[in-house]
Amino acid sequence: MLNFLKNNNKNIAELIMSDMKKDLHIHTCYSDGIFTPEEVVDRWKAEGYKLIAITDHDGMDGSIIGMDYARGSGIMFISGIEFDSEDALGRDMHILGYGFDYNCPELRANLFEILRRRAIRNDSMMKALNEMGYEITLDDIGKVNEGRYVGKPTFARIMSSKGYISNPQEAFGTVFREPSIRNISKKTFSSESVINLIHTAGGLAFFAHPMEQRHLDESFEEFKPRMYQILDRMTEYGIDGIECYHPSASEEQAELLREYAEQRGLLISEGSDFHSDVSRRDFSRYHRP
Repeated sequence: MLNFLKNNNKNIAELIMSDMKKDLHIHTCYSDGIFTPEEVVDRWKAEGYKLIAITDHDGMDGSIIGMDYARGSGIMFISGIEFDSEDALGRDMHILGYGFDYNCPELRANLFEILRRRAIRNDSMMKALNEMGYEITLDDIGKVNEGRYVGKPTFARIMSSKGYISNPQEAFGTVFREPSIRNISKKTFSSESVINLIHTAGGLAFFAHPMEQRHLDESFEEFKPRMYQILDRMTEYGIDGIECYHPSASEEQAELLREYAEQRGLLISEGSDFHSDVSRRDFSRYHRP
């Protein structure tokens, strides 16, 4: 079994590092994206992609469906997931997993625990928003992506559909910054434990979009030393690679990340972090000097 995992990781690493057209960071309706897994496979194939990974937040359903649908379609597909995590150096440290075993008991058990924690948090959020005057019901939640995934983006979409805000993204800069919402903490696993879990499942772990660790009031020169400190910490934890090419990184920043990875023998990945065509995230704030 150990030799199989090593060989599997080697093959996955070769695919990730290949020159083929690829997108290794895509979200579907099984997390906070819009498209179904089938729609993702069809669209990315039509656009000439040769390799993709669906990396829904803290869940495998979209990836499993996408892999099954992609069989024999002419597009290569590897298992993917995106975990949220936290570390002493920062919160919302996202870790991407690739090429893991969907049936790993430890992975499934931990995903169930994440789902349980999220349900408790979502209940608290709904109550807090209702107390603030935003009328949100369980029926409203069930209508968003058929209730497959519930998180802040779900509440933002509901508030937008009811006219409380002009668009879902507005909630993150206004309503979700209110103390009553900010105090509802997200309980996530440590970055080190997530990396170990991905390895236990036979996969490769990548540090996602490092530029998103930059603070709003932080210049890039101020951020650089902290960026390298975070990258060093992830390397100590045994990360296999870095998502160097992501919309949050400018060309110059992407090359700095690539240089770091190459110097330390780490793998390099790229992904669009696609969610929808309708409400695209503004990554430009990470590109400023």
